[in-house]
Amino acid sequence: MSAASVGHHCPDCAKGGSQQIFTARNMPQSQPVLTIGIMATCVAAYLGQRATQGALTNDGFLIGPAVANGEYWRIITSAFLHGGMMHILFNLWALWVFGKPLEEAVGRLKFGIIYLAGLLGGAFAVVAFNFLTPTLGASGAVLGCAGALAALLWARGIKIWETPLGFIFLLNLGLPLLPGTNISFWGHFGGMVGGFLAGWLLYLLPSQRRDLPMAGLIGAGAALCVALAVGTVLIANNGGLVG
Repeated sequence: MSAASVGHHCPDCAKGGSQQIFTARNMPQSQPVLTIGIMATCVAAYLGQRATQGALTNDGFLIGPAVANGEYWRIITSAFLHGGMMHILFNLWALWVFGKPLEEAVGRLKFGIIYLAGLLGGAFAVVAFNFLTPTLGASGAVLGCAGALAALLWARGIKIWETPLGFIFLLNLGLPLLPGTNISFWGHFGGMVGGFLAGWLLYLLPSQRRDLPMAGLIGAGAALCVALAVGTVLIANNGGLVG
């Protein structure tokens, strides 16, 4: 063995010069292309809302009766529309805080499934429990990222209540309950649950069952998204669970 700066190398490896030292600057990372794309789409949609003087908003926000009438696109479009400058700025900031590290850690495919599960989970809860209330914003999908991070931490043996993530959960569930706030509790709650379920499939479950193939789990995550979308339509057709 040949002495090295850290430990020892075998002679063949040392001769080949195949060792590479990674630092914070050259460590390979997955660029958050999808996160940036979602942020850009939200900005473009907001500009469209302003340019059309609310017409885009009226055609895109989520409300149960419209979904029941066949306007299924509202389930998706509502998550890219916002009610004002502060609304979109806060959601863009939160998406960067939660989405960027999550996408860099897990890759675009898994991140896409998680984001969609949070988006659809929020829509499902809103249609089920706030059937007649107009709702819009990326909060549910963004909090889905936070829910997936909670599952990821749990898989690594870290309790979310011992991290700042626990406070963020309580804050985002508590704020909508305060008088005078125009924040959707069910959009937040459903987004967290949807994201956590996707995170459970992609991280927590495989940490407990090593024999499960990741391809199958990714398929299960996609099936979860389909189930949430179909469930939202079915609940809308039945007038929601609570008006």
